[in-house]
Amino acid sequence: MHTVDIPRNDWSRVLDDFSARHEGWPVSLDLLTPAFGARPEIQNLPLLGVTAEPAIRGTDITIAVARSAKNHITHTIQSPTHVRLERMDDGADVGLEIESAEGAAILRFRTVALPETVDGVVRR
Repeated sequence: MHTVDIPRNDWSRVLDDFSARHEGWPVSLDLLTPAFGARPEIQNLPLLGVTAEPAIRGTDITIAVARSAKNHITHTIQSPTHVRLERMDDGADVGLEIESAEGAAILRFRTVALPETVDGVVRR
């Protein structure tokens, strides 16, 4: 497994692509903070998307999942400092790590998400 550090200028594009590839995949979100340690925030709910949006203090990243067709949950990471994509050596996405001054948010798939291929070529 390896981790890819995403440059800040690419956050929006990479997260949009990530969301399009993995919409509907069951995900879990754990929050890691110095004050509380690790705590689960979301468990095995379908991913709606991960977006990077301009905010007053820079950029906010929002993770959205669905409990049902009408009941959505969002978690916003304010002023993130790093976004990392975790991948298996074969290119399968494992999840995301989003770091901020408050700690880290770790988004993981219930199962590893294999990369999409076209004629045997991995698309990213």
